Amino acid sequence: MLTKYEYKEKFEHIFQLFSSGLIFINDKGIILDVNSYAEKILQMNKSDVIGMNAHQLYSLFNNPIEAKSSFLDKLLNEGYSEIHGELQTFVGEYKYVHIVISKQNDSGHYLAEITDESEKMYMKKRLDQSESLRTLGQLAAGIAHEIRNPMTSLKGFTQLLNQNATEDAKRYLTVINDEINKMEEILTQFLELSKPSKSKFTVINVEDTILEVVNFMAPQALLKSINLNVSSLIKKECRVYGDSLLLKQVFINAIKNGIEAMPNGGNIHVNISYKLGNSVSISVSDQGHGIEDEHINKIFQPFFTTKSTGTGLGLSHVYKVIEEHGGNIEIKSLVGEGTTFDFILPCQNSL
Repeated sequence: MLTKYEYKEKFEHIFQLFSSGLIFINDKGIILDVNSYAEKILQMNKSDVIGMNAHQLYSLFNNPIEAKSSFLDKLLNEGYSEIHGELQTFVGEYKYVHIVISKQNDSGHYLAEITDESEKMYMKKRLDQSESLRTLGQLAAGIAHEIRNPMTSLKGFTQLLNQNATEDAKRYLTVINDEINKMEEILTQFLELSKPSKSKFTVINVEDTILEVVNFMAPQALLKSINLNVSSLIKKECRVYGDSLLLKQVFINAIKNGIEAMPNGGNIHVNISYKLGNSVSISVSDQGHGIEDEHINKIFQPFFTTKSTGTGLGLSHVYKVIEEHGGNIEIKSLVGEGTTFDFILPCQNSL
């Protein structure tokens, strides 16, 4: 049987040339070596990983217990197993990875190959979301005419009835008219997701736009005993190319959601900072009830909502706007602690 060092020397060329992460584990479950790509995926130095029990790596997965047990059983019985899933790295970042582990007959060690599929999963989610919005658009186009015409007639009749109605009847008619207006508002949100974009793109100063939104939302936050705090880490004027009105709607929606998630008051932090790749990040963090893990991947889907009175269209519209601006959205949330929406947009000016 090859020793640890003979085995490593034999496969040294794999370490140098392989495009995936490689991890060598002995029959006791102790990590013997990792290559640089594995360090990059796990976001941890090689010196800290070597000597660690492989179960510590396995615990980073967010997969159900049943899936983990099945993975281990197959590995022990067949000497080979694989698993897909979301992994939280040692610095807290979430990645979607594919791990294949096989037992090496000539050494008794295990070789784990880890592949980062985060970008592929991100693109799939974007395609799935775009497909959902296209389907919604087709549905909206078909029903808009059928709904809007009767609603217009109803509003007209309530106005006519109001002219000769008693005071009691007028109160009822007011309620009816208010409900019709709510229906029209929902339909407008519905149609905004499907109609061709008529955006007016110009060069926008990011800080000025955020300050306008915060000043607009401050009175509403104050009524709910919420402090709106703004901070910026950018040292010079940052500009993005986009539709000022649509982007303001995005940030208003984010702050509004934060306010609604904090019935007992607290703080909402709006932070502006640079991201790698000539991008700017506008993060909105609340101290609300947070989002359940099973809901995180659904919140941008049309009609999905956890609110008793929500339509499930607001965040779908937000996603559509950010996508049209060439950006993306990252979410971090802990139940009972709060949620952070990170809106990342490409900068016009070089950093």
